[in-house]
Amino acid sequence: MRKRVDENTGRQIRQITDLAEGCRVPYFKFRRHLPGGLILAWGNHSSGNLVALDPEGGDVQPIAGRFDKWLNLRESDGKAWFYHEQPNREIVAVDLPAGSQEVIGRIPEDAPGTPVVITCDGRTVILNEGHIDVTVTPSECSPDAPRPALDVEGFWYHFCTPRHGTLWSYNLDTHALIKLDENDRLLPFYEDPSPVDPTLFKYSWNHVGIYDQRIWTIRVDGSEKRMIRRQEKREWTHHEFWWPDGQYIGYKYLDRRNDPTIHEIPWGEYAPVPLHLCLANLEGVEIYKSDPLECYHSHISVSPDGTWVCGEGTDGHSFAYAAPFSISNTKVDFKPYATIHTPYVAVTAQGVETGFSADNKWLTFNDTIDGVMQVCAVEVDI
Repeated sequence: MRKRVDENTGRQIRQITDLAEGCRVPYFKFRRHLPGGLILAWGNHSSGNLVALDPEGGDVQPIAGRFDKWLNLRESDGKAWFYHEQPNREIVAVDLPAGSQEVIGRIPEDAPGTPVVITCDGRTVILNEGHIDVTVTPSECSPDAPRPALDVEGFWYHFCTPRHGTLWSYNLDTHALIKLDENDRLLPFYEDPSPVDPTLFKYSWNHVGIYDQRIWTIRVDGSEKRMIRRQEKREWTHHEFWWPDGQYIGYKYLDRRNDPTIHEIPWGEYAPVPLHLCLANLEGVEIYKSDPLECYHSHISVSPDGTWVCGEGTDGHSFAYAAPFSISNTKVDFKPYATIHTPYVAVTAQGVETGFSADNKWLTFNDTIDGVMQVCAVEVDI
């Protein structure tokens, strides 16, 4: 573990990993806590591609075995599920950090779509079946092609390309395949199972978020489909995440109903309106809205006990941020804790993925060091 003093905040930064190909904590909404205060991260090593990190002691524990697509992690006991497309479309379970992989089921060859998540009991797989009419999509406007960071025409062309998608559930025990939802204009994405309820998950439809209802929940049997925080046109809810107890869904909110720049500046981080942190209950009713935040944040997340929130800043505000949180206080006083050195790219941001340790003492994040991403930590003023 290396230590240095941050050049802007004056705080001591711990560089926990130093893997040759780099290492990253996962996307902000993915669960990452393991038993014993450890944190899960992706990083190639001689015996696999996952590691368990100790932000307190700085130890890096290689996890044996190679894992393909992440489906879920139950943080209460470290049970994790992954999907291996080859050779037999297998769903595997493993007790992290030291368990061995066990095949618990297979996805039938004729099942539509691709597995994206699994419920917290490891029984029901959600599959995403999406189709984009690539015959009308110029290559320079595809999401994977290099282009200027602020290409307005490419942005709108990409999101207006004809597409349609369907969500399915597949029960590994009963083998029941159920169509959950379908959209003839949009693709499903952001699928995320409840951390506590094995019958519930949330999802979104892949668009800019100002013309279509963004956040939905549904039961794995297709019942109780609900809008979470019903939107008006040009309201923007995005980057939603589960509250730790599974009773609320947090999200970022921008009100662009009276913003004349919405087509010229479609990116949230450059919008001339303030960002808010909000929470809705499982009935879909907004029960909390913060005062305007000091800047836009690429992502906002919450500590395991719900008493802290963290943010990632944005272009011109390249820091890992943290703030105490109370649902009874609309003031969220984010403070910068660590400078982020990764170049900023519109929409995709910097891959910071801030998160808290199990005891709230450490803020963990990804940063570019010597040209590759590594996992770092900074102590929080609890």
